[in-house]
Amino acid sequence: MPQSPTVALPKRLPLVIEPENRDESSLKDAKLLNAYVEKSPNTDETWIFKRPGLLQTGATQSGAGLGVYNWNGDLYAIFGTTLYKNGAGIGTVSATGGVYRFASSLGGTPRLQLGNGNVAYNWDNTTLTQISGANFPGNTYADAAVKGIVYLDGSTFVMDTKAYIHGCDTPTGLNRPDLWTDVLNLLGAQIEPDRGVFLAKQLVYVLALKEWSTEVFYNAQNPVGSLTLSPVQGAKLNYGCVSADSVQEIDGHLIWLSTNRSSSVQVLLVQALKATVVSTKAIERLLGEADFTSVASFTVKYEGHLFYGVTLKNNNITLVYDLVDKMWAQWTDANGNYFPCVSATFSNTHDRILQHESNGKLYDFDQSNFTDDGAVITVEVYTPNFDGGVRRRKQMTAMEFIGDQTPGSFLQVRINDSDYDSNRWTNFRSVDMSVIRPRLVNCGTFVRRAVHMRHACNTRLRLQAVELQLDIGTL
Repeated sequence: MPQSPTVALPKRLPLVIEPENRDESSLKDAKLLNAYVEKSPNTDETWIFKRPGLLQTGATQSGAGLGVYNWNGDLYAIFGTTLYKNGAGIGTVSATGGVYRFASSLGGTPRLQLGNGNVAYNWDNTTLTQISGANFPGNTYADAAVKGIVYLDGSTFVMDTKAYIHGCDTPTGLNRPDLWTDVLNLLGAQIEPDRGVFLAKQLVYVLALKEWSTEVFYNAQNPVGSLTLSPVQGAKLNYGCVSADSVQEIDGHLIWLSTNRSSSVQVLLVQALKATVVSTKAIERLLGEADFTSVASFTVKYEGHLFYGVTLKNNNITLVYDLVDKMWAQWTDANGNYFPCVSATFSNTHDRILQHESNGKLYDFDQSNFTDDGAVITVEVYTPNFDGGVRRRKQMTAMEFIGDQTPGSFLQVRINDSDYDSNRWTNFRSVDMSVIRPRLVNCGTFVRRAVHMRHACNTRLRLQAVELQLDIGTL
């Protein structure tokens, strides 16, 4: 093949990787698994980091994970039908209804509230009691509650499936989320006639997430005998909620799987009552044909990153969004299935704690953990198709991998010149990341090429770039 002179400066393979799937599957095009992208705020440098691993903390319990929460310095977790405090069982709860959501109240007797839409409880640090009363949904009141318990200015609020917001008794019920007798303490979220899905709080506002809209309320200190809340005029959002189990809050941000009358599913971020769609077109293609009957989600703050993970169990995929660097990735377990954590909180030493969906374990989430409970974390980097800016044949004389020099760290690298055809990947070649200049030579010719890098080692991984030494042909 006729050749032009060797390119003086190596080209860099794009490593700002996030899902670029062309259709509703993730089998083709760029993607990043079990890692995240970090952008330097001062330079154009971008790094790929292996995600933190999981190390068990505390004893193994029995039953499915149904929620974890830090209250007054104690770690509460629900496994199966048991509520645990710092690893000791303190009461029996219902396992029907899925993962619980938590809130708390102040007053002479501070209380922890936990509910999952099917049933709710109060814990006063001595006794666990089921919440009931004529004004509490699902008890004497006919309509069932939805997930989400909100505490605001001494009052506790819940919502039912018909989008009526219920409050505990006032004024005698301030900081008394065990009293729900006042049936007048009721207010409908009725700008739109859609059903209630989740009740949330942001700043000093209560947000009623419904099927295709969201309404906003504030504490108007209304007279005794009516709910203290009133609607914030003009604050309606034209986005609803697909799944209550997708709703999460982190650092004042609310994020969830949203939809409206257009029926398109998106990921919505709400900050200071301002709504922003953060799902990309590629992510929305994955969501477009997804099954939302079994959803899990979590949020975790780690080393300057705010991660939101949402799992579509029936589609076997966990999508993770970094609210800081505004990038998407996919996380998996050791077998390549969805990331099996359903709830998250923090410990008294500010460790991140994640709860497994089924094995009865809580995990410390940290980069010092190189594995998931002893199982190797496999990082997968699939690059976009690369043509070097010209549609000519190119001779790739060398690939140099720029990253941390780590003993025991190896990359497995293969290439595909046929648009991700699953039958046309080359065999893997190994790159030792412990040497000063990790390289592959004699990498063949191509017009357009995708590169797959795999890291499955009990070490850290931080990868900055791949430099390509190319000879560009004249044809």
